[in-house]
Amino acid sequence: MNMSTVSAPSQSKRLESCTRAARHIGLLLFEQCCIYNAGVISEAFRLANELQAGSSAGPAYHLSLISRSGGNISTSSSISIWTHHLHEYSVGDFDALFVACSKSEAMADHDPHLLAWLFGSERAISDGNDHTQRSASEGTKGRAPTVPIYWFKDIPMAAWSGCEAPVHLALAKIEADFGPNVARRVVSELQPQPLEHSNAPAGDMSVTTTTDKIHASAGWIKENFSKSISISDAAEVAAMSNRNYLRRFKAEFGVTPQQYLMNVRFELICRLLIESDLPVDKIARRCGMGNGDRLGRLFRRRYGMSPTAYRADGGAGVQEQMES
Repeated sequence: MNMSTVSAPSQSKRLESCTRAARHIGLLLFEQCCIYNAGVISEAFRLANELQAGSSAGPAYHLSLISRSGGNISTSSSISIWTHHLHEYSVGDFDALFVACSKSEAMADHDPHLLAWLFGSERAISDGNDHTQRSASEGTKGRAPTVPIYWFKDIPMAAWSGCEAPVHLALAKIEADFGPNVARRVVSELQPQPLEHSNAPAGDMSVTTTTDKIHASAGWIKENFSKSISISDAAEVAAMSNRNYLRRFKAEFGVTPQQYLMNVRFELICRLLIESDLPVDKIARRCGMGNGDRLGRLFRRRYGMSPTAYRADGGAGVQEQMES
């Protein structure tokens, strides 16, 4: 996904004078933001620029990533994104502003500088999520144009159920500017392309999207946690290349497939240590950890105590250590 930004405030002013037709889109991000949401919004506008390239002298959209502190901010995937300081602009500098939190979350944050910046603009603003309000404001003549603010919950794709997905908001803006045909073409380009040589089990019609495939592979890992599992094995279940699978899996769950596997194993190990009298060596073999010695080394590295001590303390020592 292409996450293009303006290169510097002074250069952005020169760019603006050369490409006045470009609609300036702002994307306000916060620390530990979800990189997928930022990326899919950026990619939607990049594709709109590509599709409109022959119909205007410059790009249709100009995207700026901003944050309240500026500079590099960290994401939930441990990747840094460079941003402009929000005070380099005012809300009125944008044709639309996307904010990586809900309106209620922004109000609850109680940051006076952020709230003043968001709601103290001289130019009127409107709620981009309110389609009725947006349509009414667009049809009003004789008033200063409003800046629609598109609020979205910055959560992983798997948790989008019941929320308006960020990409839908970007598509709503593109449709409002260029019509449904361009928006549909952007949707078509955003869809993952089918694999020419799929290794997915024959007849499994439930795995239809990348997210479905990733979750199906996670389910397969849970079912086969006691076996020796490689990245290639899990990637084959998802019908993806190893590299793409690793990237997609971490974006979806926040951990690598190997870390996910170890989390599943240790969850059962801890439960068996408390709820059963099985010897440590037998628990290790049952949970795919080889033998008791290997389990002991990994358990101490993970929890700071031996499996025997964990069992004697009823798991309390680990809980206290994790909470401290």
